[in-house]
Amino acid sequence: MKLTLALSLILAATAASSALAAHLPDCAGDYAVIRTSTVKPGKLDEFRKAVRDNQAWYASRGLPDRILFGQAAERDAQGAPTGAFSPNMVTTIHTNRPPNPPAHTEDDPQWKAFVAEYEASSDLTNAAAVCLTAP
Repeated sequence: MKLTLALSLILAATAASSALAAHLPDCAGDYAVIRTSTVKPGKLDEFRKAVRDNQAWYASRGLPDRILFGQAAERDAQGAPTGAFSPNMVTTIHTNRPPNPPAHTEDDPQWKAFVAEYEASSDLTNAAAVCLTAP
């Protein structure tokens, strides 16, 4: 099914991930969280591991959430594609996310581990909760 983003920006730059879950409006489709991050130099593999470990946290609890990873295609000063992906601009898309996800505890070692991996390898640039609906 082709989905169209009915983009409803809930939070902007440097929003805390947990804050995205607060006070979301009803969604006629499915919620996704889109985050753009700047990867620290030489830390792309560590960021990818954080994404895998983030996904594993949900999977280990039997939840359908998916964490997708994407790298931005680079463009030159004139806007033409360079044929390369940016080594430092990445996006994650958290799909199949319920509007009120299960809570994690601050002492959950698996949660703390992947959050620490994200923090060590990147800086969150922007985060938005979007409602994905059919056109």
